[in-house]
Amino acid sequence: MKSVAGFGLRLGAALALGLSPLCAAAAENAPTPAFDAFQKAWSSIDNYHETIVVHEIYQNKTQDRTYDYSFKKPSFAHIEVTAGPGRGSGAVWRGGDTVKGHQGGFLSMVRLNVSINDGRATSLRGDTIDVASFAYELRHFLETPGTLSEDPGPTIEGVVTTAVTLAVADPSKNKDVSKDVLDISNETHLPVRREQYAGETLVKTETFRNVQLNPGLKSSDF
Repeated sequence: MKSVAGFGLRLGAALALGLSPLCAAAAENAPTPAFDAFQKAWSSIDNYHETIVVHEIYQNKTQDRTYDYSFKKPSFAHIEVTAGPGRGSGAVWRGGDTVKGHQGGFLSMVRLNVSINDGRATSLRGDTIDVASFAYELRHFLETPGTLSEDPGPTIEGVVTTAVTLAVADPSKNKDVSKDVLDISNETHLPVRREQYAGETLVKTETFRNVQLNPGLKSSDF
């Protein structure tokens, strides 16, 4: 009965954080103090809206984009490209393996249901709409086999951070990313920036700006 009770506690914690039940059973990386504070901060957030500035490198291609992003627990998301390639394109996700999206320009009125992994709905490195969420960051850092550590982070746009690093055990199962770094605000305990490295090469940077917590988004808004 002790093991069942333990699973129940992990399941309850996962649901409170807006994570999948699988996360409760699969989590294996020990959270650092800053990451634990991130988990606790996330437990009080139901929905949020933000701007994400992204720089990506894949093979010999580079992409710079700015996104308008909204998320509501457990699995509602809306993303719109506001600057860079594909400006005006966007998608809505309501959980599951499909998104409803549109392209920019004269095709902006054409709405299509496509796979969440469709090239028209992913970033240069193949990241999907859910990958941009704080819920994903929590799940990814906990469930990806590896180890977590933390050190004083950089001051980013005036925000003092702690850098939580995930050293990935098998990069081949993580899009060749060997190190994930999450710079977490010492004040809000939420991510300010995420960096991904393939070996020593920085291949993706996401900077989270203008974060509005619990602005009152409803599932019908997605």
